[in-house]
Amino acid sequence: MTFNYSGGMGEAKKYTYVGYAKTFATIIVAIIVAMHGFDLWQDLSNGATRLHLAWEAVMIVLGTASFGLLTLSTIKKATRLENRLDETRKDLQEWREKARLHTEGLAQEIDQQFLQWGLSPAEKEVGFLMLKGLSFKESAEIRNASERTVRQQAQDIYRKANIAGRNEFAAWFLEDLLTTKV
Repeated sequence: MTFNYSGGMGEAKKYTYVGYAKTFATIIVAIIVAMHGFDLWQDLSNGATRLHLAWEAVMIVLGTASFGLLTLSTIKKATRLENRLDETRKDLQEWREKARLHTEGLAQEIDQQFLQWGLSPAEKEVGFLMLKGLSFKESAEIRNASERTVRQQAQDIYRKANIAGRNEFAAWFLEDLLTTKV
């Protein structure tokens, strides 16, 4: 799996600001070209000198070329960013698939341990919510129960698992997963 994004949020913002600046510049150049075209048309009908008309024509050609280059540059940049985004989405999908396989296995192992401890279905649900990091209040809201009930179920989990509390409960499952040596 390759992950080609080399910057943080600052780099993403830089691209956005550059994109806005190029778009704004393109619009300004387009307006200038249109104004020069209108001025050339007015000069033709008012009998301006050939030198003046040639100068106006050169300005229109240069403006049109600038407009084209700015537009092309913006399109190329957008295409590169779109390709980069597609690569990142692909990498993310691959990562999610790998993670899904691991998390499914982990969830099964946790469920097996809950069975060994003899937890009730309600206690198992509270146990999973605690492992996800939810507070007792949040768990109570999700389960449509009182916070006191969830606290009592957590105490029952600690007693059945023969552990001291919430930190030891989480550590019981995470200890073998963390391979970093301290």
